[in-house]
Amino acid sequence: MLKILVTGAAGLLGKRVVAAARPTDRVIALARQDLDISDAAAVSACIARHRPAVIINCAAMTNVDACETDRAGAFRHNADGPRHLALAALSAGAYFIHISTDYVFDGAQTAPYQTTDAPNPISVYGESKLAGERAVQEVSPAFAIARVAGLFGRGGKNFASVIGDWLTRPGVVKGITDNRILPSYADDVAAYLRCLAEARAGGIFHAVSAGQPCSWHDFAAYARERLGDRAQATLVGVTEAELGRPAKRPMSCVLAHSADAARGLPALRDWRAALAESLSEWNASR
Repeated sequence: MLKILVTGAAGLLGKRVVAAARPTDRVIALARQDLDISDAAAVSACIARHRPAVIINCAAMTNVDACETDRAGAFRHNADGPRHLALAALSAGAYFIHISTDYVFDGAQTAPYQTTDAPNPISVYGESKLAGERAVQEVSPAFAIARVAGLFGRGGKNFASVIGDWLTRPGVVKGITDNRILPSYADDVAAYLRCLAEARAGGIFHAVSAGQPCSWHDFAAYARERLGDRAQATLVGVTEAELGRPAKRPMSCVLAHSADAARGLPALRDWRAALAESLSEWNASR
């Protein structure tokens, strides 16, 4: 049995982490209104009160473009918050897992990024998340950093999560053609994190789907194929430059997955199988 405290529990990954708990686990699920991780005093009091064995931090400022115009807010939530949680975890004797991102890399290399590759973020979001990683590692190398990429699943608000809604409505869906990624299915990541909590392994881990790297256009095209006659929208390809978004994105940012059977850390499914499951859940909820 594990007593697990989950921050950001109302978000896409947080909800899945709570759902992935085992029947014998005791889960404390805290949404942002329950705990603002940027408030050091509140974090310290919360962890001291609950005394969890494991803390999984899914709370973050994830709007990449908003981070560009609110640098202070990005660092407050993505760097200071993880530091507060790590310090409180250390004081309580808890194991800490912090969720990070592929955006700590610049996306300039063609080979998959290993956990040992040097980060080089190109956006405020990426800079703040890297600062959060380093803050956690400075507190204790026994804590874990789990990087995800292109997180998707039912209930999410990003492109990959709402693709079923967009494709089944009349109109045009734009898919980026010049990026490369291995996305992360929230359900599979949550199961991986529960295994990581059991292993209590320290260091950096990449939790991304198996399969061939894809562009977001490839991802949407496969979703359209799975939807069959229900798909009404026209899918068109665009480049990142054509979208003209405020924040730069790493364009070829494929993470090498961290599977380790010896420590009970499983490989995630192929993203196509995960997307098919996500679309089935989406269809069943309609």
